[in-house]
Amino acid sequence: MPRAEHPHSPPRKADIREQIWDQMEAEGLSPAPHGTIPTFPGQNKAAERLRGLEVYRQARTIMVPPDRAQLQVRINALLDGKRLIMATPGLRDGFYLLEKENIKVKDWRSAARSTGVQRFGRQLKTTRSEIGEVDLLATGAVAVGLQGERTGKGSGYFDLEYMILREIGSVTEATPICALVDDPQVLDQLPMEATDVAVDFIITPTTVITMERTLMRPAKVPWDELHERHIKGMRPLKELRGKE
Repeated sequence: MPRAEHPHSPPRKADIREQIWDQMEAEGLSPAPHGTIPTFPGQNKAAERLRGLEVYRQARTIMVPPDRAQLQVRINALLDGKRLIMATPGLRDGFYLLEKENIKVKDWRSAARSTGVQRFGRQLKTTRSEIGEVDLLATGAVAVGLQGERTGKGSGYFDLEYMILREIGSVTEATPICALVDDPQVLDQLPMEATDVAVDFIITPTTVITMERTLMRPAKVPWDELHERHIKGMRPLKELRGKE
């Protein structure tokens, strides 16, 4: 993914990731967290807190990345009858739609995993007519800041997912985004780049923090920053470029 090789990424962001990963591993909060969006003991509690938010209750369509830390969020979305849009790992096969009425209850957990989405979901073309309007995005993070800053694992996949959805008109600047993390992952401030996507809500096992967000989000895919192999390796990028 492009972010991994970006020559201008500030080293401080990498340092913050390592500090959080080291801390979570040392405190037994996440097994082998390095290089991942960390799982954490209270992630199911955080998922339940999300269900209490008005933006969640009103959302008809919710997009959630495939990380293990958000598994319960995806299961809850099925339980609550949401249209669940799920990205495939590395965006290789783009976005899939999971809907409650098309999946047996016993298969919900399997369907909501990165290994099951293609079996139980419906492949979506990268168009607004296929994906529709996304009312809420729920993601994990390595760290989040109190101005809405978000630091992922360094691959940039969630940011790219947002930018693709923004480019086709499925999300806007105002679409609410929630980050579900453990309390030690919340920091006062984080560095941000132009392609980083800020969040509106931080949800932990113990609290919900609502941001008065002033950070603007990227409005389109940064085509000039993408390597050709990345474009060829991700179905949504191939589809979007084919329309240009």
